[in-house]
Amino acid sequence: MDGETAELTANRHQVTVNGQVYGTDDAEQTGRELLTLAGLAPASEYQLILVRANRTRLIGLEDKVNLKTEKGAVFRAFEDDRSYSWTLDEIGQVWGAPTLDVDELTSLFEVTPNNELVLERHDEPDVVLRPGGVIFFEEKGVEHIVTRHKKPDVVLVTVFTTAGIFPAQGAVRAHPDELVSTVLERAAKKLKLQDTSTWVVTVDGRTINSDLTFAQNSLSSAVELDWSPPEGGGGHA
Repeated sequence: MDGETAELTANRHQVTVNGQVYGTDDAEQTGRELLTLAGLAPASEYQLILVRANRTRLIGLEDKVNLKTEKGAVFRAFEDDRSYSWTLDEIGQVWGAPTLDVDELTSLFEVTPNNELVLERHDEPDVVLRPGGVIFFEEKGVEHIVTRHKKPDVVLVTVFTTAGIFPAQGAVRAHPDELVSTVLERAAKKLKLQDTSTWVVTVDGRTINSDLTFAQNSLSSAVELDWSPPEGGGGHA
């Protein structure tokens, strides 16, 4: 047992801040004390968020936290003076940065293997959030994320173009018997693409016929469509 491990074992209470475990003898800590314990100084330049049982809570510098009562909680500290509101399954949440990695969300919140995270947007199709993705908390409103049972026989599609990615986060759902062109039309409208009549669609270097369905193109599960003008060809965004 090394010195650091022995010291943590000797402490009666342990707390995790930004993935690092710290020990303390006092169960009751203020936000300032927790930040100081984690070596984040001056504490006034940081925001501290408690995450436990699929809920987040902003902890003020003088707010008191009982580590016994909040056993199992983890803390995230952000060097930022602004917090961002969002919801998870209609429960209000808070975050200390304008972005949140999908992988971090799934590590902090309970998401069962049979469920997927879906980003709900007003007047837009739902977007399925995928591992390795990023959630952007927009200026214009609160992001609403829900957990839903994964649907069988659904293709998760992301379209990459020279003008951008559709959807900007995650993937849209498509049925195996849906024409590839229907998703491309949605991408063109969202990205404000102009003449795409000569553009070519490929998946992992293989040319796809957009007038056929996903099933007819042998595409299933998660698909990334690369859609662009042919080399040396026309077309513009």
